[in-house]
Amino acid sequence: MAWLLTSCGAGVVLLAIAVGQAGAQHTVDRSRAETSARTPARAELLEDVDGAALADGSRSRTAIARWVGPDGRVTQGRVLVTSQHVVGDTVSIWTDRTGKLVPAPTKPSAASAVGWTWGVVVTLGGWAVLALLWTAVRAVTARRNAAAWAREWAVVEPNWSGRVP
Repeated sequence: MAWLLTSCGAGVVLLAIAVGQAGAQHTVDRSRAETSARTPARAELLEDVDGAALADGSRSRTAIARWVGPDGRVTQGRVLVTSQHVVGDTVSIWTDRTGKLVPAPTKPSAASAVGWTWGVVVTLGGWAVLALLWTAVRAVTARRNAAAWAREWAVVEPNWSGRVP
């Protein structure tokens, strides 16, 4: 049983590698799809964002801005601003094909982090299951051995102690 569980432990590592690679590839594919469906643009701020608004520890605020969408229409809305700006400054945004604001596409560099994360999760999860199985096998084996020892001792003990039935 120990050899079987050890072999399964090696199998878990191979499975984790495969899952990690699949997760990384999925992230790369997602990044490509998002990048092709989203367009970078520049938005002109229509209001000031002062440093005090960001001094409370938050990393961003929204401000009213306008931008030209991929279809050529001028659109106005609230955009995320991460530093101090004045009216007329421009910030980078991403839009979809209709000019609506969307989050920036997933970065291809995130693929490595996704792959490693899934690989580690699968490895730890698989090894935890195998550790539980090993604990169960040891408990069952210990019970069987204790019962066998008790049966054998019941036969040997009277002769050994001098107390013959």
